[in-house]
Amino acid sequence: MVGHSGDSACIPLIGYNEPPKNRMERYRVLERIVAHTQFCMSGDHTLEAIEDAVEEVTSVEGDEHFVFVLSDANLRRYGISPAHLAQAMKRNPKVKVHAIFIASLGEQSRVLEKNLPPGAAFTCLDTHTLPGVFHKLLHADLAR
Repeated sequence: MVGHSGDSACIPLIGYNEPPKNRMERYRVLERIVAHTQFCMSGDHTLEAIEDAVEEVTSVEGDEHFVFVLSDANLRRYGISPAHLAQAMKRNPKVKVHAIFIASLGEQSRVLEKNLPPGAAFTCLDTHTLPGVFHKLLHADLAR
C-alpha cells in the first residue's frame, strides 16, 4: 500500500504480504499518513500514482489486479481533467482501477464520477461507509 501527495507519487506505507499484525501496527501506519499530510507540499501526483500503481501491481503474478485510488476530488485545482484521470485508469485493461472520492468537495466528485468509466468511481460522503464501498467494488468486479 502506498500513498501520494504533493511531494511524491509513491509514499510506501505497507509492503506486499506485510499487513499490520495488530491494532498498534495499524495505528502506526495511520500516524505516518497524518504526519506526512502535515508537512507535505501542496500539489497533486494522482495521475503519476495511478500509473505507478498499475505498473507495480502487474509486476506481481496474480489472477486479478486491483488499484484503489482515494482522493479528495480536488483534481481540477491542479489541472487534472476527468479525461486525464480516465486515461490513467484505463492504462492497462488487466488492472481494475477504482477511484474513491472522499468528498468534502461533493459536487466535484460527482462530476468526476459521471465522467469516468461506469463503475470505476465512487463518492464517499461519510468515511464510516468506506469499508462497505470497498466491499461493493470488489464484489461487483468479482461477479463480472
